[in-house]
Amino acid sequence: MAQTEDLTFEQALARLEEIVEQLDSGDLALEQSIKLFEEGMALKALCADRLSRAEALVEQYVGDAADEGDAPHVALEKEEEED
Repeated sequence: MAQTEDLTFEQALARLEEIVEQLDSGDLALEQSIKLFEEGMALKALCADRLSRAEALVEQYVGDAADEGDAPHVALEKEEEED
C-alpha cells in the first residue's frame, strides 16, 4: 500500500470503503481493528483536505467568472421533469 499522502482522492476513498467493510464484518482481532481504524482516520483527513481544496478552487473559478460577467449556471439539484 502506498503512503497515505501519495494516494489520489479516489484511491483514498476506495481504501476507506474497504476499511469500513472490514471493520463492519466484525471478524477482526482487536489490534487489527485498531490499526485499520487509525488508517481510516488518516484517510478521512486526507479526503476532507482534498475536498476542501477542490471546493476552494471551484469557488475561486466561479468567483473569477462572475467578476468577468461570465458566471456559469450550475444546477445544485436535479430539476423535476414535468409529466
